[in-house]
Amino acid sequence: MTTPAAAVPPRRPPAALRAIALCLTLALALAGCASRAPRSDPGAAPEAALDETRARQIVAVWQRQLADYIRRTGAGDPAVLAQLPARRATGTLRPARITFGALDVDASAAERDGFDVQGLLLPAPRDAAAFPYVFVVGIVRREGYRPAALVDIRLVTLAVRGARLEWWVGDGDAQALARYLGRRDRSLPLRFPADADRFELLPCAPRWCVDEPLSAARWSAELQPADLARAAP
Repeated sequence: MTTPAAAVPPRRPPAALRAIALCLTLALALAGCASRAPRSDPGAAPEAALDETRARQIVAVWQRQLADYIRRTGAGDPAVLAQLPARRATGTLRPARITFGALDVDASAAERDGFDVQGLLLPAPRDAAAFPYVFVVGIVRREGYRPAALVDIRLVTLAVRGARLEWWVGDGDAQALARYLGRRDRSLPLRFPADADRFELLPCAPRWCVDEPLSAARWSAELQPADLARAAP
């Protein structure tokens, strides 16, 4: 009498093969997720999302602080601005620049957030003794105790009429700001003005313009060329 052969159980794959199969399954799944999820570009410029009304409110704080400084230190004479500490460039040949800043605007704690505003005073034309003071004003947004983004650049002019300070505040220019940000060296700490900036006040009929030639950015000021002739002695 023949004894029936015992059933042979199916062979199970070795543990190493099971591990490889599991890794391949996970890799395929992750690849599918990555193809659907948008990836952020770590080198992309932060959006300058400060609207016009908000920018003007922040610039107004800078104006008030500058006006207070002129009244308190210079008895109302803006010539006192020449006594401000001059910022010298590092690693580049350029005359020292005069800036006036308003820090921690709308900040919940000093240096943590809010906005820092810096106004760069541009040299007046040589043949205009009473030409208005022209500032390039930049607004830097702070987050987590660090400068996060340069969110606005605009021109502000200051003139003296008798005992009164007269202001003109230009509009923001998204295209000029984008050009300026596109040239910025992101390996350096964010600040305004940057060491390499070359802001220049130039006539561009029928008004005046401020150029930054390294980035080809330009902002215009409502100062007619005729103002220069009237200001000349």
